[in-house]
Amino acid sequence: MKSNYKSLDELVEKIDERNTDGCITELLGVSIDKCFIKSVANTNGTDLTKYKIIKKNDFAVSLMQVSRDGKIPIARLDGYDEAIMSPAYPIFRVKDTKVVLPEYLEMWFKRSEFDREAAYIAVGGVRGSMPWEEFAKMKLPVPSFEEQSLIVKQYKTIIDRITLKQTINDNLVA
Repeated sequence: MKSNYKSLDELVEKIDERNTDGCITELLGVSIDKCFIKSVANTNGTDLTKYKIIKKNDFAVSLMQVSRDGKIPIARLDGYDEAIMSPAYPIFRVKDTKVVLPEYLEMWFKRSEFDREAAYIAVGGVRGSMPWEEFAKMKLPVPSFEEQSLIVKQYKTIIDRITLKQTINDNLVA
């Protein structure tokens, strides 16, 4: 596959939209397993207007302690149309979905090679953290739109089969 490597800053834009009217109350965080989790924090009395809005297909990343954990918590919002997150999370979205599919980018972020590279870069940071600017310089191969679509479709088929087999196994155990 002939690939054209691009840096993340060529593909994504950082978003800083705030919940200024306080209408959004679904508070999420990103786990080390690269998925969103509902916050268990007691938000009574918390000013949610300062929290960041994340929308469907946007990404959130925790750039703290990357080298210590050896993984970079990063996820694409898929299960909600919008939610809010702590201002500590950088949120970003794909600039042009004709250049890179959010699902393709998500697959790349789930690779162990991506985690190893991020941990290597973060070693020099304070407490193993990675500045946004360093994260944005990371490069990945960006094949044609058609190739990305095929890769995503094949990946989704495999994940669906794994999920189905797990469901069958769980039912057999029950």
